[in-house]
Amino acid sequence: MKRAFVLLFVLLLSTLAFSQPAAPAISQVFVFFCTPGFLSCPLGFDPVLTPVQLSDGYLYVPTFWGGTGNPNFGGTVARSSTGGQGLAIHTFASVGGQFLGGENPAIAFLQGNDGALYGVTESGGLHNFGVMYKLTRTGSFQVLYNFCSLPSCLDAATPLVLSSDGNFYGVAYKTFFRITPQGVWSRIATLSQSLGLTKLIQANDGNFYGAGGFAFRITPSGQLTVLHQFQYPALPTTPLIQASNGYLYGGTGGSGTNTGIFRMSLAGDFAFIHEMTDSEGYSPVQLLEASDRNIWGISDFRNGSYFTLTLDGTSIQSAAFNCSTTGCLPLGLMEGRDGNLYGTAGSGGLLPGEEPLGTIFKIAAGLPH
Repeated sequence: MKRAFVLLFVLLLSTLAFSQPAAPAISQVFVFFCTPGFLSCPLGFDPVLTPVQLSDGYLYVPTFWGGTGNPNFGGTVARSSTGGQGLAIHTFASVGGQFLGGENPAIAFLQGNDGALYGVTESGGLHNFGVMYKLTRTGSFQVLYNFCSLPSCLDAATPLVLSSDGNFYGVAYKTFFRITPQGVWSRIATLSQSLGLTKLIQANDGNFYGAGGFAFRITPSGQLTVLHQFQYPALPTTPLIQASNGYLYGGTGGSGTNTGIFRMSLAGDFAFIHEMTDSEGYSPVQLLEASDRNIWGISDFRNGSYFTLTLDGTSIQSAAFNCSTTGCLPLGLMEGRDGNLYGTAGSGGLLPGEEPLGTIFKIAAGLPH
């Protein structure tokens, strides 16, 4: 009788194990490459930011290096269909050794209310400290603002967030500023503490939130409030997101207790809700809440991985990237119109006869859409 019970228990465990759904597969959609010897890198290489999908269905991605005409150019904005047909719609090229149109578009990339793409480069421009640019889907390009035009570089290049008022906002150390879609920069406030170059989000209360050495709130008029102080090694490694339950979520570096994924109310009530595992990857780099009302995230630990959690921090699934087939070191993640997730991997990929240097990848999530 005892032997029969043990066998039944083992069979039950096996059934439960096999009944768990497999994690959605990762696949390569598009690969960025250079020809052997790096003689040509026509679409750019080293994609660096989250793709933006416009209403035409294409995925638009900036790359750090290369471009049409010269492998030493300063990057591109490329587009790809979800089926993998791609081209570069703009190259950050130099003229006479100067990148007056910007170089290395690695700081910001987002869609404006007018449907155009807006971005911030790391360098180039009149002062070689980056530009804010506007780019249409047909490739029409315009420099809107040259950063570090003010004394002491008060207007440093930094990540931007699109506000509900149609303008872009950011923080550069102690400066909280607004920049219009026409490129008019204005300082809103000088902050009481330096926030570095932290990416902001605007929450549903109209205020701006971010996390660096501490989590903070900034009102639209520039009043700064510290909400939570982080302790090493649990320092934020992702920008904040706001989920449908109203809470803010983020990820930290390190492993062990009081590291991983945290949840915080807009008032600053803070708790770690999930300790990352080795298979999920430590030090996540981005989170998003998908249409299934779960948190999906990516980590660049080892070759990289993605993971899925419920809003209360319960682990659902995870899977690893493969440098040779999917690209690796994921950097950005977004939900596509087809219910799949798409992102950028900073290196690797599969393209026989060429030098693969990063991909657009797909996670076949099959989400409601």
